[in-house]
Amino acid sequence: MIKESSEGIPFFSVIIPVYNKGPHVGRAVRSALRQTCGDFELILVDDASTDNSMDEIGKFDDPRIRIYHRSESGPGGYAARNLGTEKARAEWVAFLDADDEWFPEHLQKHLELSSHYPEAGVLGCGREIIQKDGSVIMGEYYSRYKSRGNHFLDLDSYLEVFVAGYRPLWTSVTCIRREVMRQAGGFPAGRSKRGGDIDTWLRCIEHAKGMAWSAHVGARYYKDSVNMVTNTSINTADAELATVRHLLKKHRGRTARLLKMFANNRCMKAFKEHSKVTGKKKYSYLTRLYLSVIPFKKIPKYLTGSAVAKSKGSNRA
Repeated sequence: MIKESSEGIPFFSVIIPVYNKGPHVGRAVRSALRQTCGDFELILVDDASTDNSMDEIGKFDDPRIRIYHRSESGPGGYAARNLGTEKARAEWVAFLDADDEWFPEHLQKHLELSSHYPEAGVLGCGREIIQKDGSVIMGEYYSRYKSRGNHFLDLDSYLEVFVAGYRPLWTSVTCIRREVMRQAGGFPAGRSKRGGDIDTWLRCIEHAKGMAWSAHVGARYYKDSVNMVTNTSINTADAELATVRHLLKKHRGRTARLLKMFANNRCMKAFKEHSKVTGKKKYSYLTRLYLSVIPFKKIPKYLTGSAVAKSKGSNRA
């Protein structure tokens, strides 16, 4: 049964950025329109696609669909998501990538989660990953923490599980209050080609003082999709590091330590990705590490002794 919002305003604004996703976008749109909770508007943002994506979108006739166009594509779809958030009417903004799909009860579960945790400004859940060979694996956070059921994570808890290798948020299962998105600054359009979602989640969770997580599997993430940003861009971690530097001005103690560990995690991922893609080690990533949160025996030799003093960009504090 469709829940009616007051004054005709939907409960959710679903945002799908679209850039050359012709083979997949129909699947994503269908999964949104088939939600058991129908109290939403569906905002499709064409990020200057050059394939048949808009033809595929044109096959749908549903009054909940609103389409916007950008004249120039933006890396990672961040500018497109920001435009969708700007046009959204609902209190809650739910994100879905054009090459993923939702399970039918995803929005209903998030509706219930928001009522159980009215203080939450960010919602997440589990995801299913479809490998290129068709095999299925579950998201790492869901696999480890589903037995806890629905639960709340404050900023420290989120940082702690993230640096341990467990991500409670992924773009296509994330739902955020529109006002939280606005006050936290939205997606880092123009400042990041990849990894900008992780930067956004951190800013939103810090602003909202935590997030709620639902123990349901909300979406399928396909690794065989065309035009995937994970295959075309390297994360430089610039946006995440800038956010950590800003947050360190207001947080101390355990939270500050966890923020530095988060920054180191992003630096090392960027270093490894650059080495894998280019075959060259870009040591400038390592000079940005916060050495104070790395056990002495694990500090890279490149950053020990006089090398640290010579590395103007190193974060020793």
